Amino acid sequence: MKKAVSIAVLLAVCAVPAFACDKPSVPASIPDGKTASKDEMLASKKEVDEYKRGMDEYMSCEKNTSKIDTAQAELERVADHFNAQVRAFKAKS
Repeated sequence: MKKAVSIAVLLAVCAVPAFACDKPSVPASIPDGKTASKDEMLASKKEVDEYKRGMDEYMSCEKNTSKIDTAQAELERVADHFNAQVRAFKAKS
């Protein structure tokens, strides 16, 4: 009985497909803070927040250190660009 259970567990584990870590796409565009409306900035914030959550999940799943480093650098570039546009948006008020 024990051997049958062990074989069943082994088959179940082998039958599970290996899932790849899915890297999210960079937000399509971040509006120019100097000309964007409040609604455009809020929509962009939502996209950037979703992207950040997706990148956090991707980086916690990914085992390749080089890919994690690249993803972290990309996330920082997107965040820096968005934050610069937020500062520009606030400056026009």
